[in-house]
Amino acid sequence: MARYRYKALENNKDFREGEIEAESPRDARAKIVEAGYLPVKITEILSGENSPFLPLKDKILFTSELQVLLSAGIPIIEALSSCAENAQNLKIKKISLDIREALLEGKSLHEVMTERYKDTFGAVYTGLIKAGENSGELEKAFERVLLLLRKQDTVKSKIINASLYPCVLIVLMFGVLLLFSKFVFPAFEGIIDSNGGDIPPLASLLFGICNFVNNFWWLIIILMAGGVFYFLNSLKNVEFKKHLDKFIISVPVVSDFVRCVNLSNFLTVMHLAYDAGISVMSALELASATVENLVIKKKVANSLNLVKNGSSITQALQKADVLPFDMLAIVSAGEKSGMLGKMFADCASVIDKKVDMALTALTKLFEPTVMVIIGAVVLFIVLAFYQMYAGMLGSLAF
Repeated sequence: MARYRYKALENNKDFREGEIEAESPRDARAKIVEAGYLPVKITEILSGENSPFLPLKDKILFTSELQVLLSAGIPIIEALSSCAENAQNLKIKKISLDIREALLEGKSLHEVMTERYKDTFGAVYTGLIKAGENSGELEKAFERVLLLLRKQDTVKSKIINASLYPCVLIVLMFGVLLLFSKFVFPAFEGIIDSNGGDIPPLASLLFGICNFVNNFWWLIIILMAGGVFYFLNSLKNVEFKKHLDKFIISVPVVSDFVRCVNLSNFLTVMHLAYDAGISVMSALELASATVENLVIKKKVANSLNLVKNGSSITQALQKADVLPFDMLAIVSAGEKSGMLGKMFADCASVIDKKVDMALTALTKLFEPTVMVIIGAVVLFIVLAFYQMYAGMLGSLAF
């Protein structure tokens, strides 16, 4: 059954807009007329069109509010109404009202999120909600999703904070260079020219760079924007991303961080899915959706195939080389004792500490690299200044 967006007249004077499910445009028109409206415009909503992008912070806000309301014993319909009334974000308001309307029509929460908001929430979110609905523990499902979202937000914040200091240094360096090129360098150049002296080679190169930046800054911005657009567009190409991920996973220090981040999400979903009563096969499929590096994702896919062929979860993860040896021992103990969910949680806790260690190591490597680059630029400017100063004194003596 397709979904249509309509615009109609009520009492031949007031415009009303909404969405409706129908077999065809004619069926949609008949339903709108039956509701007492005069259809003006009917448009079919294509697949994925109704899935707006929702930032991680907004997902956490939406999920947190629903989790609190459901834990307080408030039915999901009323909880969604409350979210819509209190939401300052128009996307959250629209999503809440749309899901509420679909639930009143008889759909399940998982069906609505999968059909209309799969791109907004993702497979892991909808999968955990489905498990919660099936077990009658929807509030626990939202609690599990909230735990995952907050963990992702924590990792994201750590990455941003770690890269903030080097970025500030680079911006300050270019800002100082821009000020010098506007006010200091032209003064030296003017004195040397007025006295008939020759501009030294390094100073001439520095003047050329600064003049190019001043005159063609718009071209630099266009080229940078084009480069970013080309790179982001290339990431959609599977072959390009496969080669990029293979290269990243081979770079020392960087590879440790990438592996830890991917395994952190993987183990967290395995823990949450298993506790939600999802089978190991389905849990592996959900956890695979959180792995972004294609090299690691292929290993997870191999472990899934091994489980399908009868291997235990420990054997599959070991043969596919998904987890390190120490974590395999923990998973094996959980499989034997019947506490696999708890052991996945323990592994996730261990890998989270490794994420912090890998990020610290990456930061310690990144900051000196930036300082070396800044030092090289400063050295170049100092040498150019020295030549300019010497050239200026020579032109005055002449």
